[in-house]
Amino acid sequence: MIITEKTKISDLIKANPATIDAIAEINKHFKKLKNPILRRTLAKRVTIRDAAKIGGVSVGVFFDKLANIGFEIEQESGAPAIEKENKNMEFKIEDDKLVALDVRPNIEAGNDPFQVIMAAIKELPESSILKIINSFEPIPLINVLKGKGYLSQVERPEEGVVYTYFKKGEKVEKMEEVEANPSDTHDFESMVKSYEGRLKTIDVRHLEMPEPMVTILSELEVLPTDHALFVHHKKMPKFLLPELQTRGYQYVEKRMNDHTIDFLFYKA
Repeated sequence: MIITEKTKISDLIKANPATIDAIAEINKHFKKLKNPILRRTLAKRVTIRDAAKIGGVSVGVFFDKLANIGFEIEQESGAPAIEKENKNMEFKIEDDKLVALDVRPNIEAGNDPFQVIMAAIKELPESSILKIINSFEPIPLINVLKGKGYLSQVERPEEGVVYTYFKKGEKVEKMEEVEANPSDTHDFESMVKSYEGRLKTIDVRHLEMPEPMVTILSELEVLPTDHALFVHHKKMPKFLLPELQTRGYQYVEKRMNDHTIDFLFYKA
């Protein structure tokens, strides 16, 4: 089978079940692929390039593993993602202007680092660059800040470590506008009822970051326009909500208990 960075993980597994063990060897992020439930949820939506971003490795690492079990790599797509990214730097990184923020302890403790990052962004001096140290690329956050006038770029210095740099552009909007707000035109129960028969339900409470984000985005990509996505989440996904609103989605929410928030995502 000839593969590219756009090949779905599910297609790889279907062609050769040994794919599961080969990918799981890359790093700890992919060991979850051995779980049949997670595999059914993610593999059919995620491409090789998507998976590489999640795991913080280059596409080339995937290609090497997959070539070892018999897959043929299409020549023009064989360059690792990290090489492509590093050739497109938006700004020069100067060490004396860096403000570093390591959010991995927040994530490992089960806390959403959104507020910490937003506080750092608001206090960032004009000429400084915020360096976020993480284990994955915060794509929704990058998109949100890009829409507010911030420049960004990503580096992967080693396996499982991602540096995301943010710098103020020429025109930056007030960060108070970043927060997403739920629709207040309908209450939660009536909105859910209005989509009866046109509702897809998923539960991401058992997933580790960034898998809830990836799962929700993947499901919305294939959701019919007149349907809604009902999500059982364990926390407020503050990276994700502003991004979904830029894509035209509205949402209502209801906190069920200390460990569950239900969301309904839909397009008006």
